[in-house]
Amino acid sequence: MVGKEKRIMKKYAKVKYINIYNFNNQQLFCMKAKASQISPDKLYASLLKRKSEQEQQARLKSPIINANKYLVPSNRNGGGNSKIEAKKSRPASGKDFKDVSSVLLKKTHARQNSKLIETKENSQNLSANALSILLKIKQDRPETKQPVIQQNKDLFNQQGISKKYQQLMEMTKQQQQSIVKSKLFKGPRSISNPDISNLHLYIAKANGLSAPGMLYNGQTKTNQDIYKLINKFNNKANDWYIQVSDGHGTNGHQVAQFLQQVLPTFIEQGIQTISSCYDRDKQVSTILKNCFLQTNEELLDSGIDVTYSGATTVTVISFENVLYCANIGDSRAIIGRFDNKLSVIELSKDHKPDCFLEQARIIQRGGRVQAYSDEDGNPVGPARVWKSDEDVPGLAMSRSFGDYVASQVGVICEPEIIKHSLLPCDKFIIVASDGIWEFLSNEWVIETVYEYYKKDDTQGACQRLIQAAREAWQREDEVIDDITVVIAFIK
Repeated sequence: MVGKEKRIMKKYAKVKYINIYNFNNQQLFCMKAKASQISPDKLYASLLKRKSEQEQQARLKSPIINANKYLVPSNRNGGGNSKIEAKKSRPASGKDFKDVSSVLLKKTHARQNSKLIETKENSQNLSANALSILLKIKQDRPETKQPVIQQNKDLFNQQGISKKYQQLMEMTKQQQQSIVKSKLFKGPRSISNPDISNLHLYIAKANGLSAPGMLYNGQTKTNQDIYKLINKFNNKANDWYIQVSDGHGTNGHQVAQFLQQVLPTFIEQGIQTISSCYDRDKQVSTILKNCFLQTNEELLDSGIDVTYSGATTVTVISFENVLYCANIGDSRAIIGRFDNKLSVIELSKDHKPDCFLEQARIIQRGGRVQAYSDEDGNPVGPARVWKSDEDVPGLAMSRSFGDYVASQVGVICEPEIIKHSLLPCDKFIIVASDGIWEFLSNEWVIETVYEYYKKDDTQGACQRLIQAAREAWQREDEVIDDITVVIAFIK
């Protein structure tokens, strides 16, 4: 107001009423006087004096020195909208700073007299009273409400997270159920091999051969072994059924023939009753156990004398790349695997009377386990099952079909079931009676069969094993047991 306001005074020196405005068109004051009595110099001095008095008075009333840039001038036509826009443009509060110095340096804003003040530009002009007011405002803020609000937000977030977690778990269960339904016989992993359902492995070809044994006098005995080989089992192109039964006792051959006819029929009927793919492993195991028990009941009612006669049986069912083996007795099923080297995968376990669990069951049911003994009391041959008070029946296995007397002292017909999922390194399956396994090791057998596997000759492999087994019997014993073997190549 040095140059321009001076010129204004000279221009309106003769005006009776004088109004003084600043550059923002705001009226500073109005003075009523005669132009002839007031000189421009005096008027200019009085204006400077009035201005200084107003500035001092403003400092005493409020620490506000300059207009806040965040306040919008009021407008009669749109005052409400301007206030709303001013609120939207307000900066963040300085309540999170630690002390007053940070408040002054961080260009923060505090609320006082319903107006916003900017403390950065005016920090030097703040009086002690203004500083105390700022401290009081900071102390009086309801900080206790903040944890409550945060706690509510955390509670809300926890509830939302738990709901989302439950939804994800439900979606995961639905996906798992859909995967299970889309895969054939998908279930728990077996001990021998992890379950791999995306492979397409199956039995490409199979062949079997059976040879009768020889008595002490060199005569050929009645063959009590028999095997069953069914392709397209249950009307499925790649499904196979393999069964080897080994009869013993006077009527053992009749028992083996009965099992060959009845057991596969029961199992096939049971497999057809499976309604869903969910939990197929448990269903198949239950069906196999029930079929074995039902077959034994039919055997007891068949008219065949099974007082001291019976048969062991091992069955292998192939559902494409999944195998189920059910076994009672000492017949055996193995897999030949080639993964940089040959190895044996056992599909069944021999049920011998001197096995701990088998022997415990037999003793609990009133039987005893003991081998034949010579004149000196030394054990001769394998362990056998006897009644506690009689030397009967002398059975050399702990599980079998028939054998009524032995069944009274703990010999059962419940099968032990093992599941196996095929791998690309699984090359062939061997299912045979104890005539093969008595003197031939698993390792020697798979090494022999592997040479024929490379030639794709199942018939030649069967003949070679039977020949080797007969030669071993002739070297080791005075008799030759019946020998039966089934070999299946996996592709």
